[in-house]
Amino acid sequence: MGKKIMIVGANFGDKGSQARLYIVIDELRKRFSDCQVYYAHNDEQLDGALYRFGKISFTKRTQSQVLKSNPLRSITKMFHKKDDSAAADKDVADLVSEMDLIVDVSEHVLSDKSSIADIEYYLNNIKIAKKFKIPMIIMPQSFGPFNFSVDNMYIMGPMQELLFYPKAIYCREQFGYDEMIGYFGLDNLRRSRDMLLVDNNFDVSNVCSRFYRSDIPEIPEGNNVAVIPNSQYFSKKDFENRLDLYKMIFEALKDAKKNAYIVCQASADMDICKDLADHFRHIENVHLIERELDCIEFNTLLTKFDFIISSHFEACVEAYRHFIPVISVGTGECFKELMEPLGQENLFFDVSLENYNNFDVIDALNGMIKDPDISKTRILTRTMNIQTENSFDVFDELKW
Repeated sequence: MGKKIMIVGANFGDKGSQARLYIVIDELRKRFSDCQVYYAHNDEQLDGALYRFGKISFTKRTQSQVLKSNPLRSITKMFHKKDDSAAADKDVADLVSEMDLIVDVSEHVLSDKSSIADIEYYLNNIKIAKKFKIPMIIMPQSFGPFNFSVDNMYIMGPMQELLFYPKAIYCREQFGYDEMIGYFGLDNLRRSRDMLLVDNNFDVSNVCSRFYRSDIPEIPEGNNVAVIPNSQYFSKKDFENRLDLYKMIFEALKDAKKNAYIVCQASADMDICKDLADHFRHIENVHLIERELDCIEFNTLLTKFDFIISSHFEACVEAYRHFIPVISVGTGECFKELMEPLGQENLFFDVSLENYNNFDVIDALNGMIKDPDISKTRILTRTMNIQTENSFDVFDELKW
């Protein structure tokens, strides 16, 4: 019987998050072919027949129950759900206590931008690993800033206590590494770029069953651009400005005789994708990918585009892995530190800055339309060097 491994911090609602789950499972199975992998999900409804991993409904309530001393064992019994058949008859605490490794694949939870409830959930996963003496690895993700309000400053105490426990914590940005060192003085920190940037020859059979079939939307060859919005940037205050930006983008692409495909990366973005498609339906080159794709379909679809315009970090990473140029409109150190080493920093536009304006984005877009090969050549050369970095080597240190 192989080692038991639980993966926390993922969700299927965001294709970047789902991709991180998939790539970690693939890497684990390549090293430990007989390992038993469990995805600890937040009560998602999943078709168990499609996947080669177990599923544990690991809500905040369940997580809290696992942490308690629990004389009434029936309290934490698993409900018999279709997607949880692998663990349905087993007590959650018993199942977790048998794990040989916990892997966290979160995106950006330890930050003053997150809710205290989400931070506590994150820390409780470390607390569980510590309680049952289970090794834990935190895969590359963003950290900080930690400028908590006076009311929330107390959370720094549990962070200081628990962050020393994991075997390794990977920071994907230097900013996050400096924040973690500066506030906590950790000796288990490591630097590594986003795991999705590495081309690991992903083997779908390590993750999905023979019943899985991808369904890639068909689009004509050539002259295609993906437009990937992020609903977080469409606040009431910024809505009209964002609408103007996409109007300018679609018109520039129309003038260049390029098809614009609006693609949804996260479930939360589907409404804004539909709104944009409806609002600009009079522009004949604007198309909507109407179906929400899974991460495998999303990744494959990206390869059909000349370049992408994205407000989602993960889409930028996936595109660079395929040497596809990107214009990014977002905010955060993650964009900056991803694009600078690839010589693409002039194609990142931070919407949080006072001097941000839509015309700069359109100037960059027109430059990309004129000669995308300039970016592509630079990305190809620099990404190949970066891809030699591999945070997955930490699994080899387990010496199983």
